[in-house]
Amino acid sequence: MKEKEMSELSAKAIEEVQKIRHGFQMGSRVGVTQLGRSTQWREDLDRLAAMEVVDRNETKAILLKPEVYQAMIEYMSLLERKKEELEVEIETAEVEQLYGYRLKRKEAEYVRGGKEAAEDAVTLFLSNPEKFRSPLDDDK
Repeated sequence: MKEKEMSELSAKAIEEVQKIRHGFQMGSRVGVTQLGRSTQWREDLDRLAAMEVVDRNETKAILLKPEVYQAMIEYMSLLERKKEELEVEIETAEVEQLYGYRLKRKEAEYVRGGKEAAEDAVTLFLSNPEKFRSPLDDDK
């Protein structure tokens, strides 16, 4: 992600998100039964920022400090905005690819009026008078 977008997140939020993105640290697992029996997991959560809650060696939940949770929400929002921007860019590129020659032309290049239009019509008529005379003479 670009520095500009990352600067929208605080340095602490970035650090917390990076911890989550790169996996859990050793000792960051707590059993479901330990949650009710001990308070050690609370100290560990403060130290580690995120912990896996396991039951029979199977992950059942992830515990996050409130600050880490907020950082994750901000990070996901930033990614969603970036995704929307990229989708608009892609759509614009596709439209330009399909209709680009029309979008890039200026109106003055293909809309004419007055003397220019009259001169163009006369030039066109004189270039092939038989083509234009046939409908007037009832030749189909």
